[in-house]
Amino acid sequence: MYKTSDYLQKVVTRIPFEGNIISFTVKSENEIYACTEGGLVKYNGSQWHTLHSDIIFNRIITAKDGRVIASAGDSLYEITSTGAQLLFKFSEDICGFCDNGKIIVVTRNGYYLPCDNGFYKDHTHPIEQEPEHIVALGEKVCLVNRNCLQRLEGKRKTWRCIFYVHSTMPDIKMNCAAFDNLGNLLVGADTGLYIYDYKSTWLSKKEIPVLPSEKVYAISVLENGGVFLGTDAGAYLLNNGISKYFPAEKFAFDTNVTCVATCGDDLYTASKGGIVKISFVKMNLYDKAVHYLEETEKYFPRKQGFVVAIYGKMGEDVSHISDNDGLWTQTYLASLCMWYDVTKDEKILALARKYKDAMLVLSRATGIKGFPARAVRYPDEQGWGEGLGELDLGAEWHRSADGTYEWLGETSSDEMTGHFVGYSLYYDLCATEDEKDEIREVICDMADHILEHNGFLCDFDGLPTSWACWNEEALNNDSMWMWEKGVNSLEILNFLKISYHVSGDEKYNEKYKSLINEHHFLLNAAYHKRADGHTCHIDDNLAMMNSLSYLRLEKDPAIRQYILMGLANHYDYEKVESNPYFAFVYSAFTGEPCDVDSCVKTLQNVHYELQNYYINNGNRKDIEYDDEPVYWGAEPRIKHPLPWDERPFSRLGLDAFGISGGAPEYTDAGYTYLFMYWLGRFLGIIE
Repeated sequence: MYKTSDYLQKVVTRIPFEGNIISFTVKSENEIYACTEGGLVKYNGSQWHTLHSDIIFNRIITAKDGRVIASAGDSLYEITSTGAQLLFKFSEDICGFCDNGKIIVVTRNGYYLPCDNGFYKDHTHPIEQEPEHIVALGEKVCLVNRNCLQRLEGKRKTWRCIFYVHSTMPDIKMNCAAFDNLGNLLVGADTGLYIYDYKSTWLSKKEIPVLPSEKVYAISVLENGGVFLGTDAGAYLLNNGISKYFPAEKFAFDTNVTCVATCGDDLYTASKGGIVKISFVKMNLYDKAVHYLEETEKYFPRKQGFVVAIYGKMGEDVSHISDNDGLWTQTYLASLCMWYDVTKDEKILALARKYKDAMLVLSRATGIKGFPARAVRYPDEQGWGEGLGELDLGAEWHRSADGTYEWLGETSSDEMTGHFVGYSLYYDLCATEDEKDEIREVICDMADHILEHNGFLCDFDGLPTSWACWNEEALNNDSMWMWEKGVNSLEILNFLKISYHVSGDEKYNEKYKSLINEHHFLLNAAYHKRADGHTCHIDDNLAMMNSLSYLRLEKDPAIRQYILMGLANHYDYEKVESNPYFAFVYSAFTGEPCDVDSCVKTLQNVHYELQNYYINNGNRKDIEYDDEPVYWGAEPRIKHPLPWDERPFSRLGLDAFGISGGAPEYTDAGYTYLFMYWLGRFLGIIE
């Protein structure tokens, strides 16, 4: 069993600002100053205040002595919490300034050092190329513009120009520069980050692969020597030899991160739309589970206890009634059941009971024996009275006989998998004897409905629903079901096994054996995963859910061999996705290793915030594409899935190949992490 430990969790704090931020500095987490197109503003930890709207500042820093210094036109100012005090007015506009233990300033024609009366012009050789930035470290002073570096060198200080046509410098357009802690010059260019040894050697991504090749706008050097960059693909951290992208719009308001800063261990990005603070909070995986539970319980349950997504800001009454309330609430219930089994926490048991009761409401809502509703809604909830009798997916609503609620039909195999798996876990891990009786009745009613309708789930009109097919003739002989053949065979074998497990009724066992011996459903299940270019994510979930439940109950080693063949084949195809859910199920039942280190790292990387921020990786240069999905009528996908904290959110991480996506107005409950984490604990893979 893998023992997990504390780690640093990325936590995002977003500070919106209407407008473009030109430059900013963080004096403390409650004291941020920013130069904007509308003037100088300050953030005090809760809101922005305008300090100056009549002066347009273009650069601001926090000096080593704690003062906040800013430039505007030909003037240099000290900024306080209440205003700006003029320090010195130069004879021409300031091109740049920096802190080298003292504030040094450069204009088009002058290099200035501080003195008792303000600043004096150092009598160096004239500046040859108009600078855009000045950077310094000790005796090293360098001016930078788009095409040229100028180093201050010699006994009689002279600005020495370096151009790519007469040196080893590459042909690049330079945007920014900074000295690292060893005196190497870091240069941000249109084509990436370059390291210059301040003699003749230049290194780029070609020589050091972890360096970025995106356009670099800003550089901040960390105390430990790490480097935090603002790029046109979001922010980028190079630390401890490892590179990490921080994509917009979660870690920055805009893809073009034009400014970055650090304060203590926190990282800050600034762009059009505001500032984002990225903190690193020490916690463990259990702490993270508690966080998701608290957030879910605070914001997400609807009436009766359905756990659904939110469309809008958390805390507002804008819960979404989905067309899969059963599947996802049962997934949450399964998480709680496994949590309780591991910890025996009575508070978790009480929550599990609450959601089990909600699922019983859903299972009985239609009035059709064994036919659960996809969702229910009440007169004071969104959509009441809409879509009654319509046939569009998500719109086939029906009014209950007593008129007190409406229920959604067209129930699918997704819903049935959720119910059988969730109920069976509650039955085995949490239920009292009385609860076992009610769960047994519901499970057997669902199984009986399928058997009595010749392997179909039939709706209010007596017609089979679109996707809930477990009929032998259809699955084995109708090519329309070629994709579902293996997965649905696995489902019905699991459903029957669960029904027999809770009831002992031989009719379920006899049907189970018949499907195996006469209709080769076990062979179908052994080949349930077909190559699909990683495009059919819901079937991956259904297969893994049913494999988990089925292999817990089936003890016959001959039957298990075939189910394990199917599981191993499925995992071999999907392991590129680095999904702990798939890896834990595979490892627990096959006994094979599953790279637990990577699984734990993924759990750490699961987005801490439940808000589904848009993730934009569209400008990244490191993405390779694969054309396999084109064969199946889909778009090319990324060849190697991005780390979980760099990719768009998807439920249970099922869409691993997302590059850009998300919806800030959409927030989902915490069952994605909770299910994966407690699955690993429940199966004894992590502790």
